[in-house]
Amino acid sequence: MPHPLFPAEWLASTPGSAPLVAVGPAGLVVASSGRAARLATSTDGSVWHLLPVGPFPEQFALNDLRGTATGYIAVGRWMTDNPSKAASFWSGDGRHWSETPTILPSEIPTILPTTPGDGLDVRSDVTSLVVGRDGIIAVGREFTTLSATLWWQSRDGRRWATLPSWPPLGTRTPCRGYGCLQPHGAIVGDADRMVALRGGDDAGAWTSSNGLRWRRLPIDGDIPSERATQATLLPGGVLLSDGTTTWFGEALVR
Repeated sequence: MPHPLFPAEWLASTPGSAPLVAVGPAGLVVASSGRAARLATSTDGSVWHLLPVGPFPEQFALNDLRGTATGYIAVGRWMTDNPSKAASFWSGDGRHWSETPTILPSEIPTILPTTPGDGLDVRSDVTSLVVGRDGIIAVGREFTTLSATLWWQSRDGRRWATLPSWPPLGTRTPCRGYGCLQPHGAIVGDADRMVALRGGDDAGAWTSSNGLRWRRLPIDGDIPSERATQATLLPGGVLLSDGTTTWFGEALVR
């Protein structure tokens, strides 16, 4: 049934944290996060359609929702298996979603020769999506063995493949012990392009439209520190922060 106002009170009464908002080919989709997620859609942002309870199964915990040129992607954790698995759902209109989840392959990054696990017993979760014009990167975690960061890539949000070495950033070195397996830098996107950034002595910046093929950019000036991993992409540049200091990188044409 159409609702004339943005469903803020309705979303606030549902489980999870802040509402998720996606823009795609059918307009706006707003959802509550967590299990038993509720969804609302609108073509113009004025009149909203509240979807019936249960667009996703009870076993799915929603973490992020994004729109692409062809549809909408919802990612999170599928909790019917033991251990739980990183999972995604896809929709062409934001209202009718795939009946079963796509379980993302959960290969622990093969940076270290001694890394245990073969991907069969990894407890994993997708936490966020980075969207480019021609592809998507899903960012997740494995939190039973080495607490590794996980990356997946997809052209359309339906079929996923692992990116075990986090290209083009690579891993932080040296890497020893629990929690060290993570990309050496940050990645961010704006639905048109992705930007990967790394500060410190080995600073670098790369752009991509799909998350597979990257082009390195020249950088100069006041280089961010290695701890600057909080990135925000702007129309004319990027902000990179370590939580205390923020650097602005201006995009230049040469």
